[in-house]
Amino acid sequence: MNPAGARKAALALATMHPADRRWILGRLPEDWRSVLNPLINEAQLYTALDAELLQAVLADEPSYVAREVPPPDVLIVLLDRLSPAWAARVLAAAAPDHAEIYLAACEKSRAASVRHELDRLPSPFPPALADAVARYLDTSGQTGRTAGVAP
Repeated sequence: MNPAGARKAALALATMHPADRRWILGRLPEDWRSVLNPLINEAQLYTALDAELLQAVLADEPSYVAREVPPPDVLIVLLDRLSPAWAARVLAAAAPDHAEIYLAACEKSRAASVRHELDRLPSPFPPALADAVARYLDTSGQTGRTAGVAP
């Protein structure tokens, strides 16, 4: 059993009802059980498994789960508070469809800097970084909506 397959199997088994997990593990070879059991225990100790995220991991899809993008006025304020490099990362990771809207609203030199950074970013964007950036945008956007405009 390869390590990636073992981790995926352990994640799937960790989410099962204990009786179902015991039934499946009881039908596996002992060497597989000895690999899976510690991974299952670790998954249960350190994670609150999200069903949507689990399905993405098991399907070999990126771990990023789509989040709501703030309205354009809030998004612009949030992005303006970031350096051009980080504004580009936020756009690439969480709001790629809004990049042109933001760039059109920017001062010419800032738009050029952000566009330059966008061109330098890897494709595809690293999934773990995309998820972290999307969480930042989601949290900041909610704060901005609560305050009427980004704080």
